[in-house]
Amino acid sequence: MEPQVQGQMPRAGLLLLPLLLCFGPETAGTIDLAALKKIVDHVNNNGGVNKQYAFAATLPHATCSDPQDVATYLPMTQLADMRKTIGLFGALYNPPSGNIVAARPKEVTTQSRKFTEHSEWRLLSGPNSLVAQLMARTYGQNSCLILFTFNSPCSTKCLREAGRSNIVQMTSAAFSAIDNNYKAFVFQKIFSYDLRPVVTRQDLLQAWHRLRHVPLLRCDSNGCQDCAATDPENNRCLAGKR
Repeated sequence: MEPQVQGQMPRAGLLLLPLLLCFGPETAGTIDLAALKKIVDHVNNNGGVNKQYAFAATLPHATCSDPQDVATYLPMTQLADMRKTIGLFGALYNPPSGNIVAARPKEVTTQSRKFTEHSEWRLLSGPNSLVAQLMARTYGQNSCLILFTFNSPCSTKCLREAGRSNIVQMTSAAFSAIDNNYKAFVFQKIFSYDLRPVVTRQDLLQAWHRLRHVPLLRCDSNGCQDCAATDPENNRCLAGKR
């Protein structure tokens, strides 16, 4: 064994240093952003509605890197059926086969109160959630998982730390075992309440970053942006936020 001089980095460390300098903290990676944009556009353009809804889709690793065959796994006929189904407020789309599920928000009235179940919560909640059912029938070792919501998960309900409708733990349960290169939580627009000045840019970013086990990304007409940056003045996902 080669003796190590005190204060001198071992040879293996010297060999690794250039790699560390090149990759830095981004080594964990994220899903391919250009590919993600094509997948989200394929679903939105052919199966989505121009209002709040959420979907979850599973695809092969190769498709999440190069989505030229995305229509093989998310065919136009199925997306057309999904669009027809989720046109109704409160609807769920959970077919017996296929690689996608979807939800709209739902109004719930009880004896004591009236509230809205958000579409992300409706996909993720419960031990037999729509996402769990989707993964049970389609997810394998070489799969990726994408969860999309039209509006960003809200800071006052979905991401509120003590709220009954908090989706943070549910999201962790669904995504924590998957490599960052093969998962994404995507939104298109910032939720309307979170655009108000009462929610600061710092507040909103801190709420988003409670989703620790999945990369949060924004995909809109400007492409897909990673929301990981901690500086609220330079995080491109906050575009349009005062």
